[in-house]
Amino acid sequence: MAPRYDSDMLHKPTDLLARRAFVDLVAQHVVPGSVLLDFGCGTGLDAFQYARRGYKVLAYDNSPGMIAELETRCEHEIDSAQISTCSVRYPEFIDRFPWPHSPHAVVSNFAVLNMIVDLESLFDFFARQLAPPGWMILSILNPIQRRNLRAPRWWSIALQTPSREAPVNLTEPYPSYLHFEPALLRAARRFHLVGRANAGAVVRYDSAPPSQMQQRWWRVPESNGGSFRHLLWQTPAHRIFGDFVFLVLRRDP
Repeated sequence: MAPRYDSDMLHKPTDLLARRAFVDLVAQHVVPGSVLLDFGCGTGLDAFQYARRGYKVLAYDNSPGMIAELETRCEHEIDSAQISTCSVRYPEFIDRFPWPHSPHAVVSNFAVLNMIVDLESLFDFFARQLAPPGWMILSILNPIQRRNLRAPRWWSIALQTPSREAPVNLTEPYPSYLHFEPALLRAARRFHLVGRANAGAVVRYDSAPPSQMQQRWWRVPESNGGSFRHLLWQTPAHRIFGDFVFLVLRRDP
């Protein structure tokens, strides 16, 4: 997939919006100059932006093809040591962290985590590696988006899978799993939720707990901000909108 990844990821306005909003969300929570672990970095679309914003990036992907694309895109940033790369098999990465210094935040965009069934082990690994306070800012597929709720197959998958297992979403071209937010938060037992967002034609971020009443919005430039759709995004129904859910979590010392 590596040679065509960028063309697949850069043609939908909602995907472009989601990527921009995710990088902005990282910048709003993690101090510039911090070390970011870009887990599942792909071809470096985000890593390049993080480096431009002043972060030092540890870029990991288990695909050598993805890393090769990243090294072409980010040649200058690698030469200047703003970005360093690693591509090993996932079990090897978990068994032995490949960098000598600890990241201040783990960032993982575009549903990389939906390709991993056991998130609890991964999150415990991150908690051990992170420097205080330790951020995880994650993007997962929205499992309850409207088009899923209209599909009989989705209900079959969701209802037939034991509650403690991640439902299998797809098997081809690679396995992926539906991670429902409550299960993901249980897996992140050493972290607490700081905020969440749904990302579609609009991205709405809400701090947690809701009593703090802190919201941020991003929109596709040509979208109609006064539309009925936008009004729905201001109701609790917004949680079923959009392709992605962003979760901002922190592990305090």
